[in-house]
Amino acid sequence: MRYFRWTAILLCLIGITACRQDTPRFRIGVAQCSDDSWRHKMNDEILREAMFYDGVSVEIRSAGDDNRRQAEDIHYFMDKGMDLLIISANEAAPMTPIVEEAYRKGIPVITVDRKILSDKYTAYIGADNYEIGRAVGNYIASRLKGKGNIVELTGLSGSTPAMERHQGFMAAISHFPEIKLIDKADAAWERGPAEVEMDSMLRRHSKIDAVYAHNDRIAPGAYQAAKKAGREKEMIFVGIDALPGKGNGLELVLDSVLDATFIYPTNGDKVLQLA
Repeated sequence: MRYFRWTAILLCLIGITACRQDTPRFRIGVAQCSDDSWRHKMNDEILREAMFYDGVSVEIRSAGDDNRRQAEDIHYFMDKGMDLLIISANEAAPMTPIVEEAYRKGIPVITVDRKILSDKYTAYIGADNYEIGRAVGNYIASRLKGKGNIVELTGLSGSTPAMERHQGFMAAISHFPEIKLIDKADAAWERGPAEVEMDSMLRRHSKIDAVYAHNDRIAPGAYQAAKKAGREKEMIFVGIDALPGKGNGLELVLDSVLDATFIYPTNGDKVLQLA
């Protein structure tokens, strides 16, 4: 009888232990601004890295480039009692008060890739967008031998990477008096708007020597518009991201669609390590 009693107690203890292992000690909410190949790579890296830590669960939500939706995602995570938030703000100004709200509640907040307009967050991790813009500016100036007309197709204008990539680019080309930025438009990080905006630029300008695209989805949209107009060989196209895989930046360079693409790391593993 005593044997069966101790067996029953042991089984109960095993059951309790199993339940405790299934219950995460730390819950992390990831509020992504967009749903695209660059974000998918980051998300995969975050989820893979989380597997190296016992008792950590990760939930990822994407706002699809919608400020209102991202605010709802962040409030959802707060209501759920997440232990830490990772946030890539769609646009800086609209998302600042929501990120600050989470921070004031005592939830650690890591902003990634895109910043907000205050210091009410725990940490930031991301590449130097100003430096990338400056490197692109120097590269294009070199390719054009210090003389030519450039058009710029930016990411979402209210996002900090778009602001910084433009500022760095302008700082670089300011050293070349015969390099001119003759037009600039917001392509919202996407191929469709880029094609529309580039088509308008081609109608306005008879001479374009280079297209500076803020990412490798914008760049092929601009290229397609130029190709439809029979002008793609008149100019070079430069993008940012340098992702491998079909239709991404590295393949576009190999296929001579892009003249160059600049590496912008996703850093998903480093984000989770910091978390």
